Amino acid sequence: MDEKLTIVMISMHTSPLAQPGQGDAGGMNVYIRNLTDALVRAGHQVLAFTRKTLRTGDTVILDEGTQSKVIPLPVGQLKLQKGALAELTEEFAEKLLSTVGDHARHPIVLHSHYWLSGLAAIHAATRLGSPVIHTMHTLGAAKNESAPGTEPAYRLEREAYISAKANVVTANTVVEKHELIAHTGVLPGRVEVVHPGVDHRIFNSTGPRHWPGRTAVGPLRVLFAGRFQRFKGPHVLVRALAVLRDRGHRNLPVVHFTGAVSGSEEYDPRAQAHLLGVAQSCSFSAPVAPAVLASYMRGADVVAVPSVAESFGLVAVEAQACGTPVLAHRAGGLSTAVSHGVSGCLVDSLDPREWADVLETIMAEPTTWQARSIAGIQHAAGFSWTAMAQRMLEIYTSASRSSETTGGATRHG
Repeated sequence: MDEKLTIVMISMHTSPLAQPGQGDAGGMNVYIRNLTDALVRAGHQVLAFTRKTLRTGDTVILDEGTQSKVIPLPVGQLKLQKGALAELTEEFAEKLLSTVGDHARHPIVLHSHYWLSGLAAIHAATRLGSPVIHTMHTLGAAKNESAPGTEPAYRLEREAYISAKANVVTANTVVEKHELIAHTGVLPGRVEVVHPGVDHRIFNSTGPRHWPGRTAVGPLRVLFAGRFQRFKGPHVLVRALAVLRDRGHRNLPVVHFTGAVSGSEEYDPRAQAHLLGVAQSCSFSAPVAPAVLASYMRGADVVAVPSVAESFGLVAVEAQACGTPVLAHRAGGLSTAVSHGVSGCLVDSLDPREWADVLETIMAEPTTWQARSIAGIQHAAGFSWTAMAQRMLEIYTSASRSSETTGGATRHG
């Protein structure tokens, strides 16, 4: 694996440099940035292509030695909703094709992220003769299974198309692999399971701790970190507080939400807290840098992940690396990210009453919950970005060699 590669990371709808927790930025951005850093440390060139927006302007040099860069492409109006980007994927691919040759120093492998980028990658691959590795991050059919009607039929059709055309589709967990097979019809042998990692230099149990929320007059400090949207579920925690209050609990847990509204402006957990009469137990702050987030995690007793589904659940693993047990929805990759009954607890539904039940148990048995801290650290130790990058390089190299005879992205029918 001595041959150097140029890995073209395609992240059309959100820049790898965007702040997670706001807009369309989240775990996928963390994934791409950390994988990129690990690949650069291994001496490979990474060219990350994203769409130019109000927040992304000029090319950013990530590493002088490898000439790794983030390159924004001017495609469409600067300010567009994510839903409007589906019609721009070919234009994005054409701009990439006219640009990539000026920067690439080695044989090219395309690694696309999310279905919009996958469409662009398949289009570009036919001219570059390069293989396509695709990571869905979220799967439309899986989202619809948990929340019917969330995603349109055309997204599901295009995800099946990408799965048929890409050389390799990666899954974060075995659970996601089964979902990909069931929903897209991809052949099992073309799906590789590659666990994301954790930056243990930042997310560890020995760094500073800071609780950003209200003074913990209550029995428990709960942290939510992510985008404020229904799919991520912060409202579940607000409603669980109301359930506890209605059950007669005088000292409620205090919950701090760090993030920003994403998508519908009508979705407002802060307003819900006021309407339900639990605002005195809630506090809110903007998204923060990873090192600050790690200090929040160490300062919390519980990190809650009430998402409808996650392909993995990076926040959950980062919290465990900090020594904080996790309360999460038993859905998708969260069942891998959290070891139920060992490093945290998985809740079978998003019914606020069930979440209130678990919070009651944690309040009643704080010693049992705290004992899961060490197990969480040990569980998270099994995930690293360096190991992930090594596995990805094996996939890139194998696909690159195979594409020399097949001519780029796999063609079926």
